[in-house]
Amino acid sequence: MTVTVSVIIPAYNSASFIHKAIDSVLAQSFEDYEIIVVNDGSSDNTVECLASYAGRLQVITQPNAGASKARNTGIQAAKGEFVAFLDADDLWRPSKLEQQVAALRAKPNWVACYTETSYKADEETQIQQPEPLAKLVTKDLQQVFLHPYLVTSSFMVRREVLNRVGYFDEGLKTAEDIDLYLRIAEQGPIGLLQTSLVWKADIEGSLGSLLSSYQDNLTVVERFLQRQQATEPHWRVLAKQVKAKIYLDWGKDLLWNQQAGEAFKVLFCSLRLRCCGQTAWLMLKAVIKMLARRG
Repeated sequence: MTVTVSVIIPAYNSASFIHKAIDSVLAQSFEDYEIIVVNDGSSDNTVECLASYAGRLQVITQPNAGASKARNTGIQAAKGEFVAFLDADDLWRPSKLEQQVAALRAKPNWVACYTETSYKADEETQIQQPEPLAKLVTKDLQQVFLHPYLVTSSFMVRREVLNRVGYFDEGLKTAEDIDLYLRIAEQGPIGLLQTSLVWKADIEGSLGSLLSSYQDNLTVVERFLQRQQATEPHWRVLAKQVKAKIYLDWGKDLLWNQQAGEAFKVLFCSLRLRCCGQTAWLMLKAVIKMLARRG
């Protein structure tokens, strides 16, 4: 039996918080959905916690292989026309599914859509606030390429599109979400619902904040350029802008982590791609830190 939305929740050692994520799905105003939780080799009592929801969700257990593999396992089991993702430590506001399904129905050319996001630090102040109907904004491929940083828990995609482009790249340690968004955006416009319908966990030291993620970002950009060979000159110009920002953000993080020498090298890469006063200033800051260390 098919449903409208398949909700996929990857779970790894999530016993202390996954119940909130599941409850936020069960509290949705839209009811035609299935919940698929993929237990990614948890060693805590995640499975016992999920047992309390027997009959209201499907649980798939696999050896620990990471979030991409867990999400892909969920996609393979999904029966929905649309697929939505929810991280085990994030929450949805009650009208999230209803508004996204309505948007995708109203915009048949959209291949996917996402919403704005708030952070859990704001949860208590926002929980009583009304959820206004979102303004719908269309993002083309160029706009997604220039700013591909969507929150996975806010994302809903047509299942038929996933079947065409493939799933999350399990070979990428990070930036696998950006890689998938770009492949989806190549199929057609992606919509933005301009209202916050997701509370995102802001966990220091999470995978996405690791310095190695910047190299994966650059890899994803290069793969994208290879797929755009027909209009390569146009995309190459835009890619310089995108790469310059990746190197700039990388340099900032390196400086923050007291790696001034590495920061200088990365910031120099950014400056070569795009002349920017902020980059030059950060390079000077890196030099000062290196000199101070030698002194």
